[in-house]
Amino acid sequence: MNKFTTNMKKMFQILSIIYKASKPYFFLSIIKNIFASVLPFISLIFTNLIIDGLLAKESTTEILTYVFWLITLNLVIGIALHIIQYYLQNHSTKFLYHLDNLIALKSFELDYGQIESNEVMKLIRKAEEGSNSSGGITYYAEIVFGRFLASILKIINSFVLLSGLFKVATLTKPTMLGKIVNSPITIIMLILIMLLLSLINMFIMKKVNKKSYEAMMANIDGNRKYGYFYQLCSNYKYGKDIRIYKMQNMILEAMTDEKYSVDNNWRSFYIYSIKCQSLITLLNKILTFFAYLFVGLKAIYGLISIGNVVAYATAITILFSQINLLIQTYQDVVLRNNYLDNYFEYLKLENKINFGLNEINDYESIEIEFKDLSFAYPNQDLVLKNINLKINKGEKIAIVGSNGAGKTTLIKLLCRLYEPTSGDILINGLPISSYSKESCYKLFSIVFQDFKLFSYSIKNNVSSSLDGDDEKVWECLDKAGIKERVMKMEDKLDTIIYQRNRKNGVEISGGEAQKLAIARALYKDSPLVILDEPTAALDPKSEAEIYEKFNDLVKNKTSIFISHRMSSCKFCDRIIVIDDGQILEEGTHKELLNLNGLYNRMWNAQAKYYEE
Repeated sequence: MNKFTTNMKKMFQILSIIYKASKPYFFLSIIKNIFASVLPFISLIFTNLIIDGLLAKESTTEILTYVFWLITLNLVIGIALHIIQYYLQNHSTKFLYHLDNLIALKSFELDYGQIESNEVMKLIRKAEEGSNSSGGITYYAEIVFGRFLASILKIINSFVLLSGLFKVATLTKPTMLGKIVNSPITIIMLILIMLLLSLINMFIMKKVNKKSYEAMMANIDGNRKYGYFYQLCSNYKYGKDIRIYKMQNMILEAMTDEKYSVDNNWRSFYIYSIKCQSLITLLNKILTFFAYLFVGLKAIYGLISIGNVVAYATAITILFSQINLLIQTYQDVVLRNNYLDNYFEYLKLENKINFGLNEINDYESIEIEFKDLSFAYPNQDLVLKNINLKINKGEKIAIVGSNGAGKTTLIKLLCRLYEPTSGDILINGLPISSYSKESCYKLFSIVFQDFKLFSYSIKNNVSSSLDGDDEKVWECLDKAGIKERVMKMEDKLDTIIYQRNRKNGVEISGGEAQKLAIARALYKDSPLVILDEPTAALDPKSEAEIYEKFNDLVKNKTSIFISHRMSSCKFCDRIIVIDDGQILEEGTHKELLNLNGLYNRMWNAQAKYYEE
């Protein structure tokens, strides 16, 4: 009873979500299924009246009246159902978008570190499977409204129609068999047998649904991996490497293995399900046979009319099938509650990074301080160890070091993509955690080493919106040194980049992409500008030219330049050398050269690449 209550509570919670998401969809589903539940009984009732009327030799007018109402009601309700279905389909599309949108919004809102974790990626997949499995949440509404509600209405209608079977008539030939079929106890026993068979069906369906859920859960990881390998085959960005290194067989073999693993799980379930469904069908046919036998005997002994034979036999069959369907519907509700638990579990995930309520009022006077800052990724050693660093207003800082030294991690912590393991980051003397998310994100314009552009227009990419300022976009493209290239494109700012849009896109080079990313950072016009090795693919001399030009663009803004190359450091006010997660050296270019330490060795090792 406890489980039943829990599942019913979940059902009403989900129905509440459906109601809030789309009231028209909610009410149209109810109306549709009320009509659908009445429809079969209209045919039963009027067919009964027509047959009995013919046998009783009623007037042609009366018979035609029955035929008229039979056809008219079927036609009117049939048309109404088609109209309702049309509007349901329209609202269903909006409703499904709303549900998918909730997953997308949650993914955007969650901490970057959470989205990056394998556990959350699996949960996202479970959430998608949960909201889409076996027809998704719209099918859940169809189950509750179309089967649960309709089954109850049909059961009520069946009992009303079968009430005539409980009447005791006068037997012209009082035989033992006649007395048995004339007794109301017989129909009660028939109904009890129905309930017993229904309980057996319920037990079987419970087993089937349990197997179905287990199969779906077992295939979550396999489906995710298969989807990844399939995307590799269809994504042209991977095409060069796949062809040159002949990786086709490796990818196809891995994809095939995952597909077979998923298929084997489902195959085992389907075999089990077919066996169970066959047993249920057998039980249904046995009861149908006895129903027709019982009603036929009633007619033979003159206890009911010939017209009632079809009506009663069909009503008994409908009653039994609807009791079974009601039980099956409950089991389906339980199964889909389990599926949707994953969907709601994902939506209930809470961010681990907390933001405050403070706003940054003066963006022109930003001071940053890292205080005893340490950080470790999950299940790893410390990447940063006791970092103490102060960055003053308008200062240009270079952070250098070898790959893996912790430079990018430091910036991710500053941007609040991760939470420090210990220590703190202060903005204008207050912990960064005390500021609102909007204030923190407004603070930074960043070009990451692995920056991403999207298959939208150049204007959309630079302005990061659908309605950017054309004049400002052109200005930023000019400053980034790519205005002339865009001017030569056929659609100018409306040119789509890459082949992932519905429109034909333009492929751009790595250098052009990098300049667009810089233009995007300039467009945002934040007080703190960060370049996190966005030019790592270029040669050191070209990189130095980019940094020097960008240095002129940021002017009086506070700037952080991250690189493992020394060419980007000469123009900076201060250089921070990080090694093994710690600040090893600090000073100007000349000061660090005179120290004859790590910076000096790195400079001399690279000098031949960018010296004139």
